[in-house]
Amino acid sequence: MRCDECNIDIVKQNEALECPNCGLVHGLIMEENTFKDGELVRHSDVKYLGGFFSKERGASKLRRLARIHSVPSNERTINRGLRYCNMVASEFSMSASATEEMKRYYVLLIKKGIFSARMPLEIRAAAIGYIVLKQYDYSYTLQEMSKVLELPAKKISKLSRGFARELGLSYIFSNVNVGSLLEKFCLRLGKSRLFINECINIHEYINSLESKHPTSAYLAGLIYFTETTQLEKSITQKMIAEVLGVSVVTIRTRHNKILKLLNIKNTYGLTINDIIAGVR
Repeated sequence: MRCDECNIDIVKQNEALECPNCGLVHGLIMEENTFKDGELVRHSDVKYLGGFFSKERGASKLRRLARIHSVPSNERTINRGLRYCNMVASEFSMSASATEEMKRYYVLLIKKGIFSARMPLEIRAAAIGYIVLKQYDYSYTLQEMSKVLELPAKKISKLSRGFARELGLSYIFSNVNVGSLLEKFCLRLGKSRLFINECINIHEYINSLESKHPTSAYLAGLIYFTETTQLEKSITQKMIAEVLGVSVVTIRTRHNKILKLLNIKNTYGLTINDIIAGVR
């Protein structure tokens, strides 16, 4: 049996036949049925109630099946999506209020008819989770979220921005607390409060010239740029790359872009205060 929307084989999930891609529930599996080579077939060997799924017998099995049969298939699909939301919230230790906000957004987007078969449940939950992380000022970058959930950053980013527009929350992505992100990464690198403040100051100056979304690549380039202005240097491009989850090549590229934007060849003999003051 194949999914009507995705045209791929559906699978057995608990007591239901579901699409592994979009999560669409196609029906319940009864005790006399089994699933073989993508097709639903009769299972003549089952001789007792519940034999296909477990050793559970009698009244308790009947009560459990009655509860499942009483829940509409669309509601079961919603509940699966909400479970994914709970899992994302747990991974990032979200507060109870943030978790509830995630689930509220999920239901709102379902009612708006935004979800499609090309949006797997885990990507939906991750995208909504990314919105809530920004809304509640949690200090996580897109790259970090992608690494923790083992999901493509581009897909999370694309869906989260689309979902944010539908929810009237687009402003969230222009109000990211860059200071808290820089502080977190700089502390991991063992840098001082003075260094952190210099990173924040040069970011604000650059942002006044050209607004920048604080991606991991941008933050890494900014930290390295600030490090090149220090009399005593303690971190390398490789160290920064490991902490922020980017490549050394990416850091070099971002650093060169910052130099070009500021119209300077290098930072030799310059401090952050010099650069902000216009000394070249």
